[in-house]
Amino acid sequence: MSFDEVRLPTKIEFGARGGPRFRTEVVVLGSGHEQRNAQWSATRARWDVAPGIQSAADLDAIMAFWYARQGRLRGFRFKDHTDFSVTGQVLIAAVAGGETGGQLVRSYSSGGRTFSRSVTKPVAGSAQLYLDGAPMASSVDTATGLVSFAALPGGSPAPVLTTDFAFDVPVRFDTDSLEIRQVTHARDAIETLPIVEIRDIA
Repeated sequence: MSFDEVRLPTKIEFGARGGPRFRTEVVVLGSGHEQRNAQWSATRARWDVAPGIQSAADLDAIMAFWYARQGRLRGFRFKDHTDFSVTGQVLIAAVAGGETGGQLVRSYSSGGRTFSRSVTKPVAGSAQLYLDGAPMASSVDTATGLVSFAALPGGSPAPVLTTDFAFDVPVRFDTDSLEIRQVTHARDAIETLPIVEIRDIA
């Protein structure tokens, strides 16, 4: 799949409207009771970035960016300014001796339940790994979010790995048509420009 390791211009990101979405099928029975079925095991975020276009320079930047991505063809990075970094995130809660890698995740906990999402686009230079609270040498693949480190010690209790890192979301434009109105103010030129999260970037 085509993916460019570049980020949407920050100024345009700030004006984006949207966020994560689940997909749930709700069947309402004749009795009024309902049955709910999760159709997605993970969220898939969606934003409209048109509100971030506020000037002629913004319009030029987004047009160049859209052309370079060839509409929906090529993916890119997007910084969700409401959720882009984590501190003390458990990477592997309990591991056996000899482990040498893991996937970065972002977890959300409430009421005894935890939802975890894989992080595949960490920001270069932002990740720090800790073994039982002490800094540990590691390498992070910024294209996949996979972490590599030296073999972990065995013993009981099992070591706990935590990470601090910043991350982007892999997205693509969700339109192959750039609808531009011929108006005086650039902020009114594009009414909507959707982007959608890419869940599989392999």
